[in-house]
Amino acid sequence: MKRSKSACWALLLLVVVAVSVGCNRERRCLISGVVLSEGKPVETGIINFIPEDPDPTKSVVGATADIIDGHYAVSKSMALLPGRYKVCVFSDQIRSKETGELVDPYDVKDGFVNPLSVVHEDLVPPKFGRESEQYLDVGEDKEMVYDIKMFFD
Repeated sequence: MKRSKSACWALLLLVVVAVSVGCNRERRCLISGVVLSEGKPVETGIINFIPEDPDPTKSVVGATADIIDGHYAVSKSMALLPGRYKVCVFSDQIRSKETGELVDPYDVKDGFVNPLSVVHEDLVPPKFGRESEQYLDVGEDKEMVYDIKMFFD
């Protein structure tokens, strides 16, 4: 009798845990879109979504996605909870200080090119990057398209 009572309690505990986990699922939104600068697709870069009011009780965190050939998509694992997010875009190119020619970023990263011999050129207007004034309100939708059109003033 003791064994069956323990088994019933264990089964009851398992059901309670399974139900509570299922109830705590929060609706997340997949974001994707196009990023243009001066009307042309941004070849490579990063887009960040930073929560305006992070809420540690709801696990509200931001997301980052790569921009490739002007397109980005936030992965399922980084889908956003409803809320307001600051949007920052980063894209640059690296040029040799001496010749002005483009330098492969991996050559700098891997030590083939001295980092002091290059200059980074920001391809994004500051108001879309480090000084971003762009915000996105994410609702209850499962998916959302958010295109960005940037212009230097």
